[in-house]
Amino acid sequence: MANMIDILNVIQANASQEYQTRVPLATQTNIASVGAPITTYQSTQNEFLSALINRIALTIIRNKTLKNPLAILKKGTIPLGSDIQEIFTNMAKDQGFDGKGDKLLTKTTPDTKVLYQRMNRQGQYPVTISKQQLQTAFTSYAELEKLLNGIVTAMYSGDNYDEFILMKNVIADAVTNDKVITVNVAHVKDEASAKGLIKAIKKTSKAFTFPSSAFNTYFANKPDSDTGNPVITWTPTEDQVLLIRADIMTDISIDVLAAAFNLDKVTFKSMVLEVDSFGSASDCYAMLIDRSWMQVYDNLFETSEFYNSQGLYWNYWLNHWQTYGYSLFANAVAFVCASETISIDKSTLSFTTSATQTITATTVPVDATVSWLSSNENVATVSSAGVVTPVANGTCNISAINGDAIANCKVTVNIA
Repeated sequence: MANMIDILNVIQANASQEYQTRVPLATQTNIASVGAPITTYQSTQNEFLSALINRIALTIIRNKTLKNPLAILKKGTIPLGSDIQEIFTNMAKDQGFDGKGDKLLTKTTPDTKVLYQRMNRQGQYPVTISKQQLQTAFTSYAELEKLLNGIVTAMYSGDNYDEFILMKNVIADAVTNDKVITVNVAHVKDEASAKGLIKAIKKTSKAFTFPSSAFNTYFANKPDSDTGNPVITWTPTEDQVLLIRADIMTDISIDVLAAAFNLDKVTFKSMVLEVDSFGSASDCYAMLIDRSWMQVYDNLFETSEFYNSQGLYWNYWLNHWQTYGYSLFANAVAFVCASETISIDKSTLSFTTSATQTITATTVPVDATVSWLSSNENVATVSSAGVVTPVANGTCNISAINGDAIANCKVTVNIA
């Protein structure tokens, strides 16, 4: 109730002299007295709704809208133009000391690269408010709040939801079109199997802090006109952001993950953003990115209005134009669930003595844990390292297992 009173009084305080003369300050008990002049005079109605849509919905009740979890990665507003120019200059290279001064007038051109992002979203969200709706709203503060919630849900929540989807689509586009480095990890099924993902994230995070060209994809996608060197860049830990699927986080202890980054829990949580999915990149578990990787800008964010006097209703439109993209200059790694495979170096194995023999397995992901199984331990046993020991004459199968993938070796024991 207090919020609705505050909203009405903020509008009144910033309104025209005519509005202030007609509309009294709101109190706990005078909602009808406030609403009467607003619904009676056309100019007052228009001024009230314009203030409600253009100012109040943005500054006072924004907390009631659906929020975009990835909004923190946006880069701000571009008031003019529709293109963004990214410029990156590599570190200068040592040319050696020129004691004679022969190179005094030599021109050394810096290794500069340029990328462009172009506005690619023009969203518009309409909402209609009838005179009857406005009149009903002033029968109680609860009804007025319903009107505000309806406006906010229809326009601002819809926009935030679409923005979230579009930002996830940006990530999916990068992953599925090889615009980011990918690291294959084992299928995460529980807390135990999540250790491989944690290890991969920790290893990558540490590597990000050193100058390297290994974690950006500019050189693989560079224009033909660029004859320079790969982009050498680095990302301090405080500039790293971990995007991770919420269902994967249920199998990961936040304390364990924070410890992997050598950060306290509170600091680490500030660099983690959970999402429900990565869109069409369904095999992506997480992404570790430099904060500058996501390139999302607001080109236009405003409302427009029109009153239809014949139909006695107002049409409002929220217009949101944006630029969506990602920087090929910045470090970014996607951790994806690889299709689990396994192969072994022997399909058959024969024993004529009691000496052991070893089967070697190759897996994808490369660091997957291999389980070994003998179909008949009375004939031969196998260790966790693939070492096969004959026990008695006969045949059996030795299986190497990686998730759902299995490779078999037929063992024959024939010791005289």
